[in-house]
Amino acid sequence: MRAILTIAQKDFKSLVSSPLYFVIAGLCSMIWSYSYIRTLFNFAEQNQAYMRPGADSSLNIQRQVFLSHISMVNILLVFLVPALTMRLLAEEKRMRTYDLLLTSPITATQIAIGKFLAGWGTATVLILISFLYPFATRIVAAYPMGPLLAAYLGMFLVCGAYVAVGLFASSLTESVILSVALGLLFNIVLWMIAQGASGDVSPPVAAVLEYVSLGPHFINFIIGSIKLKSLVFMFSLIGLFVFLTQRVIESSRWR
Repeated sequence: MRAILTIAQKDFKSLVSSPLYFVIAGLCSMIWSYSYIRTLFNFAEQNQAYMRPGADSSLNIQRQVFLSHISMVNILLVFLVPALTMRLLAEEKRMRTYDLLLTSPITATQIAIGKFLAGWGTATVLILISFLYPFATRIVAAYPMGPLLAAYLGMFLVCGAYVAVGLFASSLTESVILSVALGLLFNIVLWMIAQGASGDVSPPVAAVLEYVSLGPHFINFIIGSIKLKSLVFMFSLIGLFVFLTQRVIESSRWR
């Protein structure tokens, strides 16, 4: 356990102190600020119209503001998390420090878990930054925190899946560009699997395709519903790609 925490702490500090991370955090903050403030002002204008007699009374800040914001957070992380995780293994291979890691007295499992925790912690900082926007809205608007916390729990777990996928992609190559491309490709595939269920397929196959896709499970969290099957799927997906990373690292020791 100490070896895992040592690796995680070392890589976490390296990631969050890198110029790339500051660029990514700054870019996210600018995009989220513009998008969130614009959506919030649009909602406020609609709310003013709602105050008029006979206007539509179906306004919901969770659905019309927070859902839009979380969707924007998710879209950015799909693209940016692979850019962070490529430093965990692919860059070590390129810098020739990977061989030193393999010859150190730690197991491949400890390496994989430690680096995953470092990547997940780094991505979580971005999620916490994005959480400040809806949380600060409590100053001017009252809303229940339960659905928002459920949605961000889903965002946290989905981001963990992105990190695990990106770490696996990083373990496959020493090219940082290829690592980012593979991580992005894998993330998109995980979202697009459910699209196969809309075709001419049998109901059992459609059910399987929907279950192994990120979208339906993420939607459960977005609507404030924390289901056991979604939790099991998220942790299983994370565990699968961390395990695959461990196998790649272990195989490198025998080459």
